[in-house]
Amino acid sequence: MSATFLTIKNNKNRGTSLVEMVLYIVLLTLVTGIIIQMLVAVGGVYRNIKLTRELESSGTIAMERMLREIRNASGVDVGSSSIGTSPGVLAISGVDESSNSYNIKFNISSGVLQISKNSETPVALTSSPTTISYLLFNHITNTNSEGVRIELEVFGTVGSVSKTEKFYGFAVLRGSY
Repeated sequence: MSATFLTIKNNKNRGTSLVEMVLYIVLLTLVTGIIIQMLVAVGGVYRNIKLTRELESSGTIAMERMLREIRNASGVDVGSSSIGTSPGVLAISGVDESSNSYNIKFNISSGVLQISKNSETPVALTSSPTTISYLLFNHITNTNSEGVRIELEVFGTVGSVSKTEKFYGFAVLRGSY
């Protein structure tokens, strides 16, 4: 029987060559570049999601408030309203639960949708990073009832991401049927 022994050479004086060092630097640069691109992409997706959430929140809150006030109203003041044009203005009137009459006006000022009740100081219905780029009111009447159709377009920008969301709504005035 003969035994074969493998001898392992131990090169203690051996270092890395210039070619190996350049190869390591190139690989490290590629991996770092890929990681940075992934982080930039994740940041872009985050900005896009944040903007979408802001637009939907702002538009939904504004639309719900306008529709609720229109449903509770008893009439549209066509003379004080700007119907069929953008930016539209809607003036409505009604009577609250205490039998007090009130007037509400929706309008846009510097891209912000505002509501004012009984000629008080207007209150913003949309948030600051968003602007209203289109607002149209259509007054619809027939022999039995009266309603208002709303078209709303909200625009926003976060960083380099810009986006527009459209909202549509219709409400029949409670006092008209």
